[in-house]
Amino acid sequence: MIDILIPTYNRLSSLIMTLSGVAGQTRTELRVVIADQSREPVENEPVVQALFRVIEARGGTLVYHHRPQIHGIAEQRDFLLKQARSETILYLDDDVLMEAWVLERLDRVLKEQQCGFVGAFPAGLSYRYDVRPEQQSIEYWEGRVQPEAVDPDSAAWERWHLHLAANLYHVGLTLPPQEGRLYKVAWISSCILYDRARVEAVGGFSFWNRLPRYHSGEEVLVQNLLMRRWGGCAIVPSGTYYSQVATTVLNNANTVDGHALELLSEMIKRYACGPSTRQSVQEISARGQ
Repeated sequence: MIDILIPTYNRLSSLIMTLSGVAGQTRTELRVVIADQSREPVENEPVVQALFRVIEARGGTLVYHHRPQIHGIAEQRDFLLKQARSETILYLDDDVLMEAWVLERLDRVLKEQQCGFVGAFPAGLSYRYDVRPEQQSIEYWEGRVQPEAVDPDSAAWERWHLHLAANLYHVGLTLPPQEGRLYKVAWISSCILYDRARVEAVGGFSFWNRLPRYHSGEEVLVQNLLMRRWGGCAIVPSGTYYSQVATTVLNNANTVDGHALELLSEMIKRYACGPSTRQSVQEISARGQ
């Protein structure tokens, strides 16, 4: 079983697209947990109800929470993590469509590589004719994924340019048919499969109450810690696509009031100086981390 954790907030049509991708996955042993902070609960919508039934008919289960009190996206992720039961968890944003093979591929990579996470970054296909070679530098993993320290303002941090527009999509088109590769990331958003025990070992999203209501970077922080201890990667082609609806994490000035990376130095000292990448989940649990 894999837990798919979906936070959603006032994006009904986009959520329907996301659930359609979930319902069509070749990997059907799913437990879908939805944390809904929409003004009108999405569970009352007939199309959402129909997709719930499809997921259940194909072997999955649904857990739905309507949560009218809003504290920001990091708190949503913290809540969802506390609901998780599976060893692996997919954080899936409510604006992402997955091709049918994506979850199965992510699960296989995470098991093979024994790293902290593997992501599938979505393309915005309104940019499919906007080819930007200068932003398409990619570093493939040769051999097994290894721990690495990727500091803000370092050369490795510039990897984030690959996730602009449809750059990763264009890189994927250059690969031979049926070939998939793993590549190095600074961070990745929207569709990420994590080793749950390792996310918990770096504190999860328990820092949410130290951030203002409108914030960003919560997954950037967690992934940075995971990479330092166990490594992380992403797949290309990604097989994921954005709905390209407006974000819901910004304040009225279309910005944020704080970024989780402000906590990075403190969190490295607290969580990222621990066991190495190959330490087992059992050892982590035994140490009470």
